[in-house]
Amino acid sequence: MNALLFTTTRCPKCPAFKEFVAGSVSFPVDTLDETMAEFSEEIAKYGVANAPTIIIFGEDGEEAFRGTETYELEEFLKQHPSS
Repeated sequence: MNALLFTTTRCPKCPAFKEFVAGSVSFPVDTLDETMAEFSEEIAKYGVANAPTIIIFGEDGEEAFRGTETYELEEFLKQHPSS
């Protein structure tokens, strides 16, 4: 598994969400924010409308999870303990 985490520098929820992800996820997570050149292209590619948003991809490369709240991610990780 791997993930993309979309954040913004102005988002009040993003710092806590990033901290939760760092302490809860054991697979690679690439974090993108609006200061990065590829940010606009990536949010369009994945249809991201809110920050923070995490998209987790399974071993097959397909999207396995998308969420914007810590409780959503926590539930997914409980259901997928090998994640």
